[in-house]
Amino acid sequence: KLIGRLIYLTNTRLDITYVMQHLSQYVSNPTKTHNQAAHRILRYFSDSDWAGCLDTRKSITGYSVYLGSSLISWKSKKQAAISRSSSEAEYRALASTVCELQWLTFLLQDFAVSFTKPATLYCDNKSALHIAANPVFHERAKHIEIDCHIVREKVQNGLVKLLPISSANQLADIYT
Repeated sequence: KLIGRLIYLTNTRLDITYVMQHLSQYVSNPTKTHNQAAHRILRYFSDSDWAGCLDTRKSITGYSVYLGSSLISWKSKKQAAISRSSSEAEYRALASTVCELQWLTFLLQDFAVSFTKPATLYCDNKSALHIAANPVFHERAKHIEIDCHIVREKVQNGLVKLLPISSANQLADIYT
């Protein structure tokens, strides 16, 4: 019951989305630990991780998309592949966010909402920003090649402008 009520709260309390995504995986067979974690959500809302899933060591992608000051899209989801570094996990999250921005751009254009400048995408990982800005392919980044091409293409096409932000000011950290 509590999980269902907390899931309902994610409609207005986006800061518990990550925790609820994680706890929802155990609804069919919850343990005492899961029950305690659900009760803890009522007073503790945010955390950050890289390879934080103890079972799989997969990372979490989290993002917020705003149109002006209005939140129009958000996500907190376990990544499909294990990331070898925090930079890789962050870059996968960038690619996922860029794909969402592309879809939202098409949707908003269908509603006759036009854009004159690129969407600003903030990233708190300097290595991920360097990979996106540097057109030279790095051998160490070969395993995320497709994500690299997606992000670079959207930056070059003017859909997205990547900017650094401090971790203290990174709003998307509440999803991870």
